[in-house]
Amino acid sequence: MENLKLELILAAMINFWILFFFFKHFLWEKLSKAIDERRKFLKASEEADDLTKKKLEEAEIKVENILNDARSKASEIEKSADELSKQNTAKLLEKAEKEAKYVLESAKTEIEKDRLDMNNSMKSKILDLSLKLNSKVFWKQESNKEFFEKEFEVLAK
Repeated sequence: MENLKLELILAAMINFWILFFFFKHFLWEKLSKAIDERRKFLKASEEADDLTKKKLEEAEIKVENILNDARSKASEIEKSADELSKQNTAKLLEKAEKEAKYVLESAKTEIEKDRLDMNNSMKSKILDLSLKLNSKVFWKQESNKEFFEKEFEVLAK
């Protein structure tokens, strides 16, 4: 211990206490505040991170629910569209059947009208021919007209 002098140890201790005093008096509060603020900031960051994770999970759940609802609504819309399509198809088929019946009825009516016209035309031609033949054979045209008309009516039925 010869190399160690009491004065040097005492000077070192005084220097240490002076530095400690200045540090404690001038820097300790500022450094303590900075550390506290940093701790508060880290705690707030962790809380915000936890809150963000929680909200993200809630949002994912909501998104999944919305997607499920959208899928079910899309399925319902598809079913109703299919039903409407079937109803429209049924209505169109019914309309087409009615139009076909109308066309068929009008064609039958037209055919019946043409048949009656042809029948009347044929009747008048046969009657004229019969009367001409009668007039050539019997030299009378009007005498058997009523007879021929009655006979033709019987044959036409």
